[in-house]
Amino acid sequence: MVIGFDAKRIYDNTTGLGNYSRSLMHNLLRWFPQYDYKLFVHEKYYRPSPFKYQNFVDKTIVSNHYIPDLWRSIDIVQDVKANGIDIFHGLSNELPFNMPENIKSIVTIHDIIFHKFPDYFPLLDRKLYRYKVKKSCEQARAIVAVSSNTRKDLIEDFKVPENMIFVIPPSWGREFEYEYTNWFTELLRQKYKIPFHFVLFIGSTSQRKNLKVVIDALEYPENSEFPLVVVTNGGDNLEEMENYIYNKEIRHRIFFLKNVPWYELPGIYKMAKCVVYPSFYEGFGLPIIEGLKMGIPAVASDNSSLREAGGAGATYVDASDVDGWVDAINKTMLDTSYANQLRINGKHHIQKFKPEVVTSALIDLYSWVQES
Repeated sequence: MVIGFDAKRIYDNTTGLGNYSRSLMHNLLRWFPQYDYKLFVHEKYYRPSPFKYQNFVDKTIVSNHYIPDLWRSIDIVQDVKANGIDIFHGLSNELPFNMPENIKSIVTIHDIIFHKFPDYFPLLDRKLYRYKVKKSCEQARAIVAVSSNTRKDLIEDFKVPENMIFVIPPSWGREFEYEYTNWFTELLRQKYKIPFHFVLFIGSTSQRKNLKVVIDALEYPENSEFPLVVVTNGGDNLEEMENYIYNKEIRHRIFFLKNVPWYELPGIYKMAKCVVYPSFYEGFGLPIIEGLKMGIPAVASDNSSLREAGGAGATYVDASDVDGWVDAINKTMLDTSYANQLRINGKHHIQKFKPEVVTSALIDLYSWVQES
């Protein structure tokens, strides 16, 4: 079985979709090396990439087509056909437009937030995303949804047949498999000049991620001792968020860490006392299971897929309920017995996201598609 992948996100994306794609590929190579994997990418995304791991590079076909996005949507098919691909997997919400019938396609759909929250997206982007998702779902032999919530959204909003959609969640990256010593975390603390035992937010500063509610909750007197560490690669309103914080009395307790290397993230999780995920909507919520993997309880919004990610290892609050966030953060940070129970619950809950479990489910799907 020869399996091809749209590798743009593997090489080009530093955040969620890139992390999903790289973890998936690392896990396939680790747990099922007997299959033949080929990665297809345009040189525009490959040449400057910091993710040229040798085991990826050895399996990569690089195109120099004169229009990168046209190649990815149309002309990639010529490269796929030339390399004897049996199954092609689009890892981020889209497939090439004209994949031939003899090459069986799978697409991963992470979310349809562009449809659920249209105000967050320019009109042209919304129309393009909707077209690509609908067309990809129509031509795919199978659809991977990263959560049951995304599956439900596809069925209800895009009328995708239920039997076409398979829920296979993401797993944590390989960096979360190692033990991180106090020596390593102390190096990170000194490097970034951050305290221990902080509230941790990981994600973009876009409006949907709802960082403001956490900042507002930490202003209350009962939470006045808790620092907040924000690990982010920015967002469409980063400057607005920084100005919002600048005008707060708690600004000395907020630490922004930008462009943190992937291999340092587990150490930062380990120093935290709770992870917060206040988003208005998510396809999955990977920082929650990453925190649970490192033994850190979570406080998350009670919407979309976040209960799937956190299970009994998190406390859930309405995304807009500042008082609820005040209480939930306070209890998680100060009530040792409660936090310990969340840790125990989380340790059990994340067994379903173990790399070998989700990768085995993906291989089973490839085999089913190949035989269908």
